[in-house]
Amino acid sequence: MACLFCRRKIGPLRRLVDANFCCADHRQKYRTRSARALREAEDLYGADEDWNTRWKLYSSEPEKKQASHSQSSAFVVAVAVAFLLFAITRDPADGSPPPLRSNEGSTHSTPSGGGLQRRIGEAIEKRAPVTIRESFSSGLNKWDSLSAAANDWVLDGGYIHPHSLRVWKDSESLSNYDMEFVGHVERKSMDWAFRAADFKNYYATKLTVSSGRTSPLANTGLVRYTVIDGKERDRVEVPLPITLSRDTDYRVRVSIRGSRFLTSIDGQLVSSWTDNRISRGGVGLFADLGESSAFKWLTVTERDSFWGRLASHFSLLTVPGAAFQTGADF
Repeated sequence: MACLFCRRKIGPLRRLVDANFCCADHRQKYRTRSARALREAEDLYGADEDWNTRWKLYSSEPEKKQASHSQSSAFVVAVAVAFLLFAITRDPADGSPPPLRSNEGSTHSTPSGGGLQRRIGEAIEKRAPVTIRESFSSGLNKWDSLSAAANDWVLDGGYIHPHSLRVWKDSESLSNYDMEFVGHVERKSMDWAFRAADFKNYYATKLTVSSGRTSPLANTGLVRYTVIDGKERDRVEVPLPITLSRDTDYRVRVSIRGSRFLTSIDGQLVSSWTDNRISRGGVGLFADLGESSAFKWLTVTERDSFWGRLASHFSLLTVPGAAFQTGADF
């Protein structure tokens, strides 16, 4: 079952509460019944016949009936959550959840807490998908390059400056994941790749920042394309509704779910598109001729497991270490 607003798949526990919307914010946007909300949903996520049919069917229900459905589901989900908490807290804990993996070989344990909350946090984190991080301070031995002798990436002032495409080995087997990084454009654009099955098959995105000929103000855009068998295909260039500056750090998040890819900059969604030609592959960084950018750090969190989907759909519980896992500065 998919959300009526964004068409993302609704998680199994969320469906017990609300079978039509993936979150309260999207339900609220629907309730406004405004043309703006409809346009926003269609522009970002597209529309199809099945979605239109469900939207019209749900719209025809009286508000009271919709409210009663939500209230009746609340008891069911409360019981489900109770069983969930019992299941995850009855396992004997070993005292510390698995650490995050890192190219630096360091480990990070969660702070100690008291009672049930700590046990719940540890139990969920033990089963949650691993978040891997890279701060580029320990070399590039975990980054594959097309040429074994390639040495064109430069580490300077805590930032990595990429050139030819390299792919992070630790992410190569993943399919659905969140890629998040902080970096800035130095000249023309900041480039990254995802679902890189190899060096001839991957999705590529460029965040472009350039000054116009008649104005000193920067023009910001996004370029996306697919590389299949070494050939660039389906290149799309779109202006962005935000203004960015060169040499200024921005936090970029790319969510890869099935055939849909969402990109946000500093929490603002700027791109949504779909493609199903490449189903699995890692993340990469690169810079084409005449381009220059700098990356401060990068994290990847896989979302294929049940616990990963659970963490994506629910934020009711405060899990120790959550700030780090979601890409906090380090």
